[in-house]
Amino acid sequence: MALGSLFNPLNSSMISVALARIEAEFGVGVAAVTWLAAGFYLVGIMVPPVMGALADRFGARLVFCAGLVTMGVTGVLAALAPSFPVLVAVRLLQAFGSCATMPAGMAIVQAVMPGEDGRPPPRVIAMISMVLTASAAAGPVLGGFLVALGGWRAIFLVNVPLAALAFAVALRRLPRVRAEGARAAALPRPSAGLLATCGQFALGNVVFYVAFFAVPLWAQSAAGLPAQLAGLLVLPLAGLGMVVTPLAVTLTRRAGMRKVLVLGSALLLAGSCVMLAARTVWPVLVAGALLGVAAALTQFALNSLVFVHAGRRETGAAVGVFQASRYVGAGTAAVLLGVLFDRTGLDGGGWLMAGVSVVVLAGAVLLPVRRPAASGGDRSDP
Repeated sequence: MALGSLFNPLNSSMISVALARIEAEFGVGVAAVTWLAAGFYLVGIMVPPVMGALADRFGARLVFCAGLVTMGVTGVLAALAPSFPVLVAVRLLQAFGSCATMPAGMAIVQAVMPGEDGRPPPRVIAMISMVLTASAAAGPVLGGFLVALGGWRAIFLVNVPLAALAFAVALRRLPRVRAEGARAAALPRPSAGLLATCGQFALGNVVFYVAFFAVPLWAQSAAGLPAQLAGLLVLPLAGLGMVVTPLAVTLTRRAGMRKVLVLGSALLLAGSCVMLAARTVWPVLVAGALLGVAAALTQFALNSLVFVHAGRRETGAAVGVFQASRYVGAGTAAVLLGVLFDRTGLDGGGWLMAGVSVVVLAGAVLLPVRRPAASGGDRSDP
């Protein structure tokens, strides 16, 4: 499940360092080449809920494996693409495959290992959260090395061995779970609690992706760093996310989900304020570290809450809606940053991050963290 879940965030971020090479080879212009990223985001918004609904209806294992096969095949086809239109078409098909594995895989986890208040065991959610956070933030670093070693086609070929490994493990280890068939909803019908959770996740990702996009741009245009070093500045977002996620499990067990959400949101605001004041590399690294810790805490908590607010027969669809909300935030960040970014400083992006972080902090205080009493009879979270 962890292997399958890395494809979507990894491929959404690796492309950023390859766009210049692709544009130069095909001569299509900057506006056209950005569709390789924008198209992936659009599919990432629209398709995951549909893939989750298909998993609920026809079988999560089938949809999960189909997504892996799609990733492997499109990796080869993209590397062999003879023209830019063909590459765009394959890239969109790749996005479909990457959107299948997360909702289908989590539907399997929920069916096999249901836990407290409808949530799978915290260690499982922690592992998936670590993979999602780390793969998204590490994408530009890995992509930079791949492009340097093998050109832009290497960022697509890397999916082939990863998909083959994940497919082999899936066939051997993933259990078959009962599909709901006609009883599953054709389209997801998210509850108010699930919509609130996904909205909170989308807003947090606006902050995360503004930093993700703005820091490398600022590092190259204002700080004069080469592309390889500029990409490394986002590593605190990934490294600390890996370290802190297990801590989030312990904090949730001892202090409750509400306190973890509030702490993560407060750190998100603190990192945004540091980013707003940053003028040199070191404050940017400090801001990245704060944002990395915040992302680890909030993503673990919100990932857990998806299962609290999802119906048992619609787990795949609910996870699909949650996955789509990541790209609502990412797309919003990309659009707003294009208007606000100043090549001489991080002020525009910093103000946006700080403003959204205030809303996220308010949401952390108000977001429902338990099932309604009528459906679960659970007490309020401490």
